[in-house]
Amino acid sequence: MKDKMLLKLEQLINNGKCEDCGLRGGLYSLSVLLRRAQLVFLMCCQSPPAQPLPQPSALEWQVLRVYYPTGPWVYNASWPWGTSLPQCVAAVKPVTLCPGAEKDRHLHLLKAKLFPASITRPQSAFTFDVLDNFLIDALECKTSAMSFYQKLRRFTNNAFPHTIPDRYRELMRVSRIWRDLVNRIRFGFAHESDRSPGPGDLALYCPACPQPGINLPSSWKDTYDSWLVMQRYVVDGNFTAQHMKMKTPEDDVSLADGKGYMVTEGPYETHIIESVEEKEASSITCAVNAANVQRSNLRATGVGATACARHGCFVPHAVVDFQKGERQMNMDYSICNALKYPSEDIGSALIIYDVACQWSIHFHERVNQSYHLSLPQSIKILPAVGKFHLSAHKLLCFPRFSLNFITGAGHIDGEILETLWAPFNKISPTARSMTLSHRQEVLDDHMRDSNWKKLGIKDTQGPYEELTKSLDRANIQKWKKEAELAALHRAPTMAEIRLRLTENEVSTNGRTGAVAWLIEGINIENAQDGLRSSIRQLPEDPTASQRTLMEEKRQKLLSRINKFHETALVMTNGMELEGGAGLHQDDPELCLEEADGSNFPGIEELGEDSILDIGDDADSPAEVAKLWMPSWGTSDPIMNDVVMPLRQEELELRKGQANDCLEKLRQALGDRSVVFREKLHSNKSIHHQALKAEDLTVSKEVTEENRHGQGSDRLAWFWRINSAEDSQKSEWMNEFYRVNWLKAKARYDRWSEELKLVQHEMCWTVWWFQKQESEWRARADESIKNGHRAYAEKQASMWAEFAAEGMKSFQGKWSMTS
Repeated sequence: MKDKMLLKLEQLINNGKCEDCGLRGGLYSLSVLLRRAQLVFLMCCQSPPAQPLPQPSALEWQVLRVYYPTGPWVYNASWPWGTSLPQCVAAVKPVTLCPGAEKDRHLHLLKAKLFPASITRPQSAFTFDVLDNFLIDALECKTSAMSFYQKLRRFTNNAFPHTIPDRYRELMRVSRIWRDLVNRIRFGFAHESDRSPGPGDLALYCPACPQPGINLPSSWKDTYDSWLVMQRYVVDGNFTAQHMKMKTPEDDVSLADGKGYMVTEGPYETHIIESVEEKEASSITCAVNAANVQRSNLRATGVGATACARHGCFVPHAVVDFQKGERQMNMDYSICNALKYPSEDIGSALIIYDVACQWSIHFHERVNQSYHLSLPQSIKILPAVGKFHLSAHKLLCFPRFSLNFITGAGHIDGEILETLWAPFNKISPTARSMTLSHRQEVLDDHMRDSNWKKLGIKDTQGPYEELTKSLDRANIQKWKKEAELAALHRAPTMAEIRLRLTENEVSTNGRTGAVAWLIEGINIENAQDGLRSSIRQLPEDPTASQRTLMEEKRQKLLSRINKFHETALVMTNGMELEGGAGLHQDDPELCLEEADGSNFPGIEELGEDSILDIGDDADSPAEVAKLWMPSWGTSDPIMNDVVMPLRQEELELRKGQANDCLEKLRQALGDRSVVFREKLHSNKSIHHQALKAEDLTVSKEVTEENRHGQGSDRLAWFWRINSAEDSQKSEWMNEFYRVNWLKAKARYDRWSEELKLVQHEMCWTVWWFQKQESEWRARADESIKNGHRAYAEKQASMWAEFAAEGMKSFQGKWSMTS
């Protein structure tokens, strides 16, 4: 009755006609009477009336306290006509009453947009605005009813708020009724008098998730890949949402038990009583969720919920209470209810649960043994563990339950429900001491609001296009080309660069051989580096044989250096060469320590008796001798004509040299990664020391398979710039590449699925909005009463705007078929 009355207020003013008898001739308007601080409810005003309107002095006035968003106001109110006619008026000879005069007083107040605190003789009423404000305050600011009422009292009298009568209990009762009425209207049940809301009917679900019969075409089985239309749920518990035992549970009155997100209490209690919790063997237990098990004063130690894993929308009729911590019997009930929510003919369901490894073992057995659990026919359950929780599991769980390896999972972390608990926890202290029914309604309201706020569509294309328009077009084109080249870049080896330069070689002096000469210079530098490394590894007191070997290497290297400089004179047409690299300075942080832990000093640190000591009159030793290269020459206009081409060729060869060095580094780190896993991982006393830069570390793909945060991992760039065929000749390197390749392929597959899913979800979202619009259009067409039709049209327009906004934002991005 009340929801129908509220809908009548949606219609336009009826041109002054009485809403009950259809006649014109209203005597007073409500706004005028409010200004006179008197409320006279004249629901019908036949003209001329059979009996003149009694004078205000002849009416029985009743005090009515009306609560506005700015505080309460007190009025004198009277109902001069109707079944509750005051005695002073009834003594007068009978009057003719119109059909609408038989209505009760509380309906008179509702038509004036005042919600009465009681029905028979209301003395307090709340405006619709103040009730809407309270619900929004509770949702956005997590304001309790007591805090909100205290605000109203202070608005009325900030100096002496205690003088305002206490109507806290009335606010609690009226707000519950108001919330229930508004929800029934919003979900169309005031338009359908022959249908009452069933389980989950007063809940809003995700528009982007595939739902047969709602946002999928009738031919979806033929047009979509099987993995594309899959239920993807994440399950988790919250131990902050506790509930205390009620002193008088028999006084509790439920308005929407099981109609929203919380499950129906009766069947769920029966399931808990008849279920037996099986204790898993400790050898397979990765986690235990038993918080608040010993709280004797708690009726519920928390809640368990199921939400869509991709968008974080709570699933209707799938939130359960915990009695003794998080048990499988609790989560089984939630999961089974979620799987039955629009899932017609969907063949698979991804269930992400932090203990899915142990939950999934006997799940089907528990369902078959229970009278209260059931699953859709032929559905395939794919258990998985969220990426954050998986890092704490055993290594055996990683290949079996990682989202990286499950087809159809896309790129999700499986932890989105954790983010929903943060705002949810702010209302838990308030809901802790509520009655069971009131707490259920409050939790439903906040979950409904959480889902509602996800319907908005944020545009990223607009800001991108605005920024693009504000920048120089030439720079934009340059950056695009650089990005394309970077994506396709493959660094050439030194041999490839040498071949290219040799084929195109034409020296400025008419001679060839500059490339070979530059290669010899680079090789001499490498030999100098190798010789310094060999000397650095000598003991502090080397033997005569060791010293002799080093001197022979020095002499051979020095001969190569002299010959190189002789060729340099030819290449530069006999020009006097100056400048040079000076003494070579090795970076101590990049000089590896030997396996025995001994530290070898650098050249500058060697003592007087060192092998590197050469006396004051001797030339520099070969390992630190100056070597002239074109890039080291001083800048001179005359020399530039000769040296500049050589510098360009040297630069190209240096790039190849760097690429070759990175290839060797990649192989070395790959070898050490496999050795670390196979031989050193169990030995805690062995210290594996990483190099200085972040990229110069062992590959965690091999050493830490189940670590957190692998969704966007990639090998350092120098691992991927060259062909790995030569590296695969090593058995260890082949194993290293195998692991990295399989994981890289899995990441690529998940991101490809993610792209396809997002493109389809755009389309499904628009179709979901259009489905809502069509349902409200149908209700508008079927409505006879003006108020019902006006509200239905308003709702249809809202959903049409959602659909239009989605089409505008997703244009050119979505996909309707596989």
